[in-house]
Amino acid sequence: MKVLFIWPKGFDTHYVLPLAFGYLTSNLDHSKHEIKIIDCSLHKLTSDKPELRKEISSFCPDIVGVSCWSTTYLEAIKILETVKSIDEDIITAMGGVHATTYPDRTMEHKEIDFLFRGEAEVSFPVFLDELAKEHPNYENVLGLIYRSNSSIINNPPERRDNIDEIKWADYDAIDLEGYINSGYRLHTTIKRNAPVWVTRGCPYRCTFCTAPLQNGKKVRTHSVEYMVRLVKHLYDEKNIRQINIIDDNFTFHTEYAKEFCRAIIALNLKDLRFNTPNGIRAQRTDKELLNLMWEAGWRSLIIAPESGSKKVLKKMQKDLDPDIVPEKVKEIREAGLKCSGFFIIGYPDETLEDMKETVSLIKKCRFNFFFLNNFQPLPGTPLYDELVRKGEIEDGLMPGNFSDGVRAYTPKALRTVNFPKLVLMLYLNLAFREPLNIPYMITQVNPRMIVEKVWVNLKQMILHWGRSKSNKLSEVETKSQIKS
Repeated sequence: MKVLFIWPKGFDTHYVLPLAFGYLTSNLDHSKHEIKIIDCSLHKLTSDKPELRKEISSFCPDIVGVSCWSTTYLEAIKILETVKSIDEDIITAMGGVHATTYPDRTMEHKEIDFLFRGEAEVSFPVFLDELAKEHPNYENVLGLIYRSNSSIINNPPERRDNIDEIKWADYDAIDLEGYINSGYRLHTTIKRNAPVWVTRGCPYRCTFCTAPLQNGKKVRTHSVEYMVRLVKHLYDEKNIRQINIIDDNFTFHTEYAKEFCRAIIALNLKDLRFNTPNGIRAQRTDKELLNLMWEAGWRSLIIAPESGSKKVLKKMQKDLDPDIVPEKVKEIREAGLKCSGFFIIGYPDETLEDMKETVSLIKKCRFNFFFLNNFQPLPGTPLYDELVRKGEIEDGLMPGNFSDGVRAYTPKALRTVNFPKLVLMLYLNLAFREPLNIPYMITQVNPRMIVEKVWVNLKQMILHWGRSKSNKLSEVETKSQIKS
């Protein structure tokens, strides 16, 4: 069977590559299937480009699969429309975060024949075997959503405990070299870097996050032996010198994380560095683990307080007391590690006072760097559903691009806040307060990205100022008309 995977344009290639397709490719039987990947983000191909249409047509696929986040979902739909316009008999499937968290609305699109929720490395090969039969039976294909007699059938997701049964990703198939050469640097200046998954699952209940929906609440780990083999493969065969563990909960099982670090230390691989760019839970560390992480090759850690306001944290269901954060940052820095923080601004029901508490916490913690992220309502999350019920957003609203500073939602109490100005002022405050941090700040974001983000923030700041001035003039005119 000829299988074509298409990665939509819209992913930021400095930070994201199609690792999921690498896993799918390595777990398929290549004696049964011919596999091709078209990476529209890396090669800057939009759905309406003749080159994309030509590539699809020339391959003559039996099935086309796309994977998307909510930010690339609309482009993914357009790609499948293109596929069906070439040949209606081509089977189409969608997977990824958006398909997993928002399946019912997603399946309303007639261009999608099948949808996969969650992990599909094991179930997708089973699906292809069924698809090849004269009378397929999809009931046992875990994670599959499909139509049957005008009904939508939703199979339970794949959640196997022994994830060592899953082969690691095919990095050649997803063109890791092409990504590195085009500037892929996930919070690092080390050129030879690559992402890995070590654990899957998230036990927490944050209302804004999709993680538990994607991989379940149970945190499952690869064996340390499995990971050692992968690390050695990347180091020896791919010349990788920084490994980015992109899990959400690498340190959740603290003793496992320590065992992992000890095994890496024992390898004694020269100049190998590690990073956990998605952040770790501050409470799931201790001094011994932090020291082991430094010895294993970590030079920085990211934690995610998200807010300095206890009221906002309660609404997030973050289960975090912000009062512990400054001491945790101090503990991390005393281990010789730089420390950065993730924060969300513009959260539903957030007020100016709440934002002041966040700013105060950032300053009190003395982070080496911090990331201020605009709140984006993510389809399928508890908070998204709440905002829809309250009529604050429409069902179907997609989040904005995470890099361009444009907000898809702003709480009523903060609609006059100049967010771009706030972000710039806080970064300048950090730079001037601790100028020795400036070189480290540059390592966290690609220098070209810094220029782009500053430019975007300046534009957004000016636009906000212009809108505010226009609104004030309108108010004056309205009051004048009322008086007359």
